[in-house]
Amino acid sequence: MFKTKTLPSVFEASNAELVDVSDSLLTGLKIGHNGRSYVVGELALLEGNAPHKGINNAPSDLDYRLLLQAALAVTKAGAEEPMCVTTGFPSSTYAAHRDTAEELVKGTHVIDLDGRTFGKSPDTSIRVEVDQVEIIPEIEGFTFGVRQGEPRERDPFFAVGLGYGTMEAALSLPSGIVQRTTASASGLQYATQLMSDRLQKKHYLDMVTEHQLDMAMRKGSIVIGRKKMDLTEMRQDVLSTYYEDIVSPTLKRAFDDADFGRARKMYVGGGGALFDELVDAFTDEFGDVLSLEVVPNPASFISQGYALHAADANGGHRARAVGLDIGNANTVINLLREESV
Repeated sequence: MFKTKTLPSVFEASNAELVDVSDSLLTGLKIGHNGRSYVVGELALLEGNAPHKGINNAPSDLDYRLLLQAALAVTKAGAEEPMCVTTGFPSSTYAAHRDTAEELVKGTHVIDLDGRTFGKSPDTSIRVEVDQVEIIPEIEGFTFGVRQGEPRERDPFFAVGLGYGTMEAALSLPSGIVQRTTASASGLQYATQLMSDRLQKKHYLDMVTEHQLDMAMRKGSIVIGRKKMDLTEMRQDVLSTYYEDIVSPTLKRAFDDADFGRARKMYVGGGGALFDELVDAFTDEFGDVLSLEVVPNPASFISQGYALHAADANGGHRARAVGLDIGNANTVINLLREESV
């Protein structure tokens, strides 16, 4: 049903001449923007010195614009044009960024690439047409995915998205989200920073970036001073602290006893749902009152919800629908395919 493409949300300015270092556009993104060249995504991790991205960027920021161009360039080969794109922001910043983001995404994009990285000509331009843009809160993308995607949930439920920059939560009824319950708080970056602080007490981390630390936490190991360190115990500790300090208090403020009388399920997604330590913490707190479900493909689930929303918004023209989640850890693109394909 979905065709998913993912690239790390990192970039770095680069004047290096990179030739035949990748076998595809997705892993060989080198973009020209305002007279400078930038490596983006996997290529930035491979060829960059300190690939990075700010947290919860505004549409006016360089980070957001580069990742948008990268995503549209990658999408060109898979979606019909003009595209209908749905994307979003955390509920805490949605109102501030909605109009600017819509103006930025809608229209004709000419994306300048250095195609030598993946065996093409140095001056490669990709033209992308976007005629319809929907900007929605991330939590709405999540709940749309639960109701219209694989879970096909029809009853009331609690939704919790554990992203890298932000965690989002809300109670969803068949009639829509209960706005009173919408909550936004620090995401997994909180745990990553705890891990960084603890590692730096005993080790010199040199040029290790937040993204690299996030990847190390997911793998459960890191190489420091040419020695491999096991991080599983430290990961358990920092994720437990994150849940106790951020997640649990946020949910206690968002949901009251009357809400727990309305819903019997909680759906958890986002990159944080890939950590058994966090899923176990949810089960420990809510297992007696709720049925806990981890959504399918949790790290790309919001983008899937965006794609379904885009198809709904353009009258069911699935081939034009694009779900774009410009996340703090990864940028995820989802396109819709017919069930028989």
